[in-house]
Amino acid sequence: MQIVINGSFWSQPTVGIGQYLHNLVPWMHRQAPQHRYLMVLPGHSPTPALPGGVERITVTIGGPRQIAKVIFEQIAVPMIAQRLARNGEPTVIFVPYFAPPLRSRQPVVTTIGDLIPLLLPAYRGNWSVRLYMALVRRAALHSTHVLTFSKFSRNTILNYLAIPPERVTVTYLAAGEQFRPAADVTAAQNLVAARYGVPSPFIYYVGGLDERKNLSTLLRAFALVRNRYPHVTLAIAGRALGRDPRLFPDIDQLIADLDLTTAVRRIDVPPEDGPLLYQACTIFTYPSRYEGFGLPPLEAMACGAPVIVSDASSLPEVVGAAAIRIAPDDVAGWAAAIQRLLSDESLRADLRTRGLEQAASFSYQRTATQTLVVLEQVAQARRVMLRSEK
Repeated sequence: MQIVINGSFWSQPTVGIGQYLHNLVPWMHRQAPQHRYLMVLPGHSPTPALPGGVERITVTIGGPRQIAKVIFEQIAVPMIAQRLARNGEPTVIFVPYFAPPLRSRQPVVTTIGDLIPLLLPAYRGNWSVRLYMALVRRAALHSTHVLTFSKFSRNTILNYLAIPPERVTVTYLAAGEQFRPAADVTAAQNLVAARYGVPSPFIYYVGGLDERKNLSTLLRAFALVRNRYPHVTLAIAGRALGRDPRLFPDIDQLIADLDLTTAVRRIDVPPEDGPLLYQACTIFTYPSRYEGFGLPPLEAMACGAPVIVSDASSLPEVVGAAAIRIAPDDVAGWAAAIQRLLSDESLRADLRTRGLEQAASFSYQRTATQTLVVLEQVAQARRVMLRSEK
């Protein structure tokens, strides 16, 4: 089997789809080296080295970036797959994000992590974004098979896109191998205090600052417990990726309005320090209203952090019984959960133990196995069809 991979996100290893590709593809090759892996890469930017056994095909497309993106996804990738298929080997296109080609002579397996741009009004963007989403939504209906990251997302895809259930499979994500408990927690805490000006104990959030991430609930809850715990800091890592106030609320203004300016630290954390902050924090909080999977809580648990999450969308699947779950808009409930964890060391220790066990139940080895099963089934169906046409 030849697997032609859309590698658009290979050059972005720190974003969600980039992490997914960088963890998944090496495991796929380790488990099934008999297949031929070919990653098609846009030629407009430098890319990290590919894993051993993965071939590179670079395509350079001129013109405006958004138009070049559509040409790459809709024309270049399926055209390359068709050319490669001339050797008679079953060929499957693997698109690891929501951008399958509308037409392809080779079968397509598409990963749809979530339907946020279709479901949430604040994320629908301008006319060009809506036009693009209409294209990929229609194209998804023509995908031979769809992968997604949670049962929640699968149900959403079935209900909203009306793809038959037998064509949608859940392949859970996992924390990367770098996310593990600190050998010395005190040393990690001291390093965070020195490097980021965040002394222990501290509450931590990392992720987007967009509307669905629901930072307002966390900040309002923290304001309710601040007087009782004046020595506790709330550290927020992340940046707003736009200026639209509907999509990116002004959390700095909310921090000022709640009189939390001295109690909240806004920090930038490079990828190499990601595990460090999880290892050192007293509590990790994730109040998001909508996630296709929700990787940060899993990474935090893998590092030994006690976790509080929203009891919404896919997050209960990710954390199971290993975290405290609170309705996303229950400010009083969030405040009570934070206060309970800050005052109860034995509960924090229990959540650390359960969190490590929960995180260990997810692995990219399993994700790769499940992905390969789907790709091989699709290739086999293609092989049978070609034989019947002879």
